[in-house]
Amino acid sequence: MMEYPKIIKSGGFILEKVKPSFEVARYLFELVDKQRAYMAEWLNWVDVSNCPEDMYPHLNKSYETKNSNYYIIFENKIVGSISFVAFSEANKMAEIGYWLSRDYNGRGIVTNAVKVFEVLGFKDLGLNRIEIRVDVDNKKSRAIPERLGYVSEGILRKSYILRGVPRDIVVYSKLKSEWEKGK
Repeated sequence: MMEYPKIIKSGGFILEKVKPSFEVARYLFELVDKQRAYMAEWLNWVDVSNCPEDMYPHLNKSYETKNSNYYIIFENKIVGSISFVAFSEANKMAEIGYWLSRDYNGRGIVTNAVKVFEVLGFKDLGLNRIEIRVDVDNKKSRAIPERLGYVSEGILRKSYILRGVPRDIVVYSKLKSEWEKGK
């Protein structure tokens, strides 16, 4: 199993495994809390983020080098997160998941973070396939794989439960051979 680097620098942002502390937990909680309705539209974990202490499980997991969880640092602030939310070494595939603060939309931050993860996945981990799964109604999030040339493979009907409501998910994929052609 690969050891992931603590910091990956890329142009105008950094992907970092931020050291857990109460200050960071408080900052993350406040970030989520001030845009709770916006984030909760797509993310279940917002419901269990009710105080700074609730942020520690993800902070602790992200800090470990044996997993791919990173915080996105832009202008010296945590503005989002990206990781391989599903990973199969046997099948040489992974799924990228991400979130970004509403205040930083439209700057290409997640698009570029996904490009970094493509290098990490295809080059460093030897993956053959990367997926991105998105709620069919999440137009901003869907624009990222579409912009990066991922193929829409179809819709997984009612495959994600968000606050008790079944949601449709569109599956996008990119193969290593497609990534190599586009480099």
